[in-house]
Amino acid sequence: MSWFEGLTEWLRDALGLFIVPPLSAAFVLILALAASLIATGAQRLMLDVKIIRQQAQELRRWRNELLEAHRARDLKAIEKLMRKKPYMDKLQAMYMAQTMKPMIVYFIPLLFLYWLFMGVFHGPVAYLPLIGVPIPFWAWYLITYLGVSPILQRVLNVDFQSSD
Repeated sequence: MSWFEGLTEWLRDALGLFIVPPLSAAFVLILALAASLIATGAQRLMLDVKIIRQQAQELRRWRNELLEAHRARDLKAIEKLMRKKPYMDKLQAMYMAQTMKPMIVYFIPLLFLYWLFMGVFHGPVAYLPLIGVPIPFWAWYLITYLGVSPILQRVLNVDFQSSD
């Protein structure tokens, strides 16, 4: 037995009733909440949210103006906006580099935890209400993570698309 299998078996024993539904669904929700808190906290600590938010707004404004010019078939406006494209491409690259920076800190630990709990939860962790379709760990984790992450980003003021 490898160290990993030993660790997953120990976790299965330690979690007890939390590895079977409905408690497993609650545990995975808490796990997703913790993972989202780690990721959002790293973003909050490592990024200047105000600058990133300004970059996102400038990019969005330029894209919207370009889209409107295309819709109106305003060739002069399109030409004028396309002169800004090299700058906007550079701004987009800076924006992406900044927002990806915290991933260096949290990606590997969260990937390890995900891999570990994939070994812990063998059966379904939840069931769809009313129809009773079983939901495996990876799907329930994804659903809950995508559900709690935007809320935490909003609460911790790391939502790059909103305004101050």
